[in-house]
Amino acid sequence: MGVEDMKQSLQRLWQKIRELVERYPVLVAALVIYLYYLLASFNLFSHNTEKHSWLDYVMEYDSLFFLWLAAAALLQVQRMRKAHKEEEERRHRVERVLDRQQIYTHLVNDITLLLQDNVNNPLAVIAVTTQEIRRRFESDTDILRWLDRIDGAMQRIHNTIRDIQSYEAQKLMDSSKELMEKENTKV
Repeated sequence: MGVEDMKQSLQRLWQKIRELVERYPVLVAALVIYLYYLLASFNLFSHNTEKHSWLDYVMEYDSLFFLWLAAAALLQVQRMRKAHKEEEERRHRVERVLDRQQIYTHLVNDITLLLQDNVNNPLAVIAVTTQEIRRRFESDTDILRWLDRIDGAMQRIHNTIRDIQSYEAQKLMDSSKELMEKENTKV
């Protein structure tokens, strides 16, 4: 077994120990405290021929109190680290949602511009042309009826484009609201 293998083995062992401490901090703290208590008891009672005063007991077990304080502090640090990690993950998810919405907004704006340039501009030319034809042939009812059909069709196209734009905007708002509600229920 080479030096690298030994390093990797120690790193894996250290990682397992960290996972154990992170997963079961109360048990680890209790184990350390009671191991200390056991060792202190062996030390105190190994000298059973001597008479012990209450001060001997206090001096032997005084660090037990500080170990409990250290364990409580460790638990608080673990809770704070966990809460911080969860908050970081939540913030990261919200940032991803906002990035996705920004991309979606740019896409909707690009589609809107494309529709305006490629559909609304020709429709405007057709509308101006039909108005000119309407003025020239005011007395011909057949031509006016055909022009009314053209105007009706143009109005439907214009309304469809407007509906698509408002649908995309509403879809963006709904997806934002849905994702934020999911985030709030996770918290």
